[in-house]
Amino acid sequence: MSKITNVKLPKESISMQFIGEIDYVDAFKVKLSDNTQKVDSLYMAIFNHVPKWVNVLMGLRNKIVGVFGLDTGDGSKQKEIKSLTVGDKHGVFKIFDIQPNEIIAGEDDKHLDFRVSVLKNDDYLILSTLVHYNSGFGKVYFFIIKPFHKVVVKVMMRNALKIKRI
Repeated sequence: MSKITNVKLPKESISMQFIGEIDYVDAFKVKLSDNTQKVDSLYMAIFNHVPKWVNVLMGLRNKIVGVFGLDTGDGSKQKEIKSLTVGDKHGVFKIFDIQPNEIIAGEDDKHLDFRVSVLKNDDYLILSTLVHYNSGFGKVYFFIIKPFHKVVVKVMMRNALKIKRI
């Protein structure tokens, strides 16, 4: 199985065009087992298969941060994504842009804005997260969840690889 590695935000990514300022960025790269997949298929291969323990953590997160006014989605279980359209919302991710090699999703909240980029670059998938803090609370919040964020991203990528969805 391919190794997931930390990389810099690829210069080919257009994700920076969809967020004002960047206070935090990470990117993880993995070699695709099937490089014929289109980027929307790669996006769905990752985000349609959220581990149950992640859903439990998100439920706990939603109960805690809802008190502070952070967006918690509509409270329903995330439905399987069948297709992607700019402007659609899946869980807490709104689709901002769809290009032949990259999908930009994310959300704006009063405490922080974030963007997720799923970029197909030759034989590789690069999953990036960009965050802008809109308040001190946003900075504290992300400091607390950052270790969980990194684990969740890697687990979701690893699961997609293991079952050969990507």
